Amino acid sequence: MNMKSLHTQQQIEHALFKLLQKKPYTEISIAEITRKAKVSRTSFYRNYDQKDEVIAQFLFNQYHNFIADIDQHNLRTFKQQLTAYLEFFKDNPQLMKLLLDAGFEGELLNFQTKYLKKLMSVYHSDVHLPDYAIAYQSGGIYMLLVWWVKQNYQTSLTDLITYAEKHIML
Repeated sequence: MNMKSLHTQQQIEHALFKLLQKKPYTEISIAEITRKAKVSRTSFYRNYDQKDEVIAQFLFNQYHNFIADIDQHNLRTFKQQLTAYLEFFKDNPQLMKLLLDAGFEGELLNFQTKYLKKLMSVYHSDVHLPDYAIAYQSGGIYMLLVWWVKQNYQTSLTDLITYAEKHIML
């Protein structure tokens, strides 16, 4: 991807998230996004077919960055990886709230499950779980995260990880 296209995507993404702070996702038009991003509608459609793709690409990039972070910091245990995952949301408290308020619960869970499966195959290849078991684990982690977000991260990360080790972790 060329730098101009990447810059345009970043402008569009930033504009969409700014708009999400003020109004529901369903009420945001592509025209509003392009106006806020200061890009043409043609530029938008050159990069995306619809506004849902902006969110999908953002999620893809975030999970890709998470995997890169695991490698960069040599996080090999599932506990370390889950801690880094939850810390990301604690360090970016408005992100998950915006995505949940925008109605992306299903997409978030699907992305998380996809990347948990990838995480398992790459970093924990000795653990052989059927897809339904990975889906179950992912659902538990996801609902723990959603609960944590909704109570404004008041429970300590240590308490969450301790709970996950006993009841959720693979």
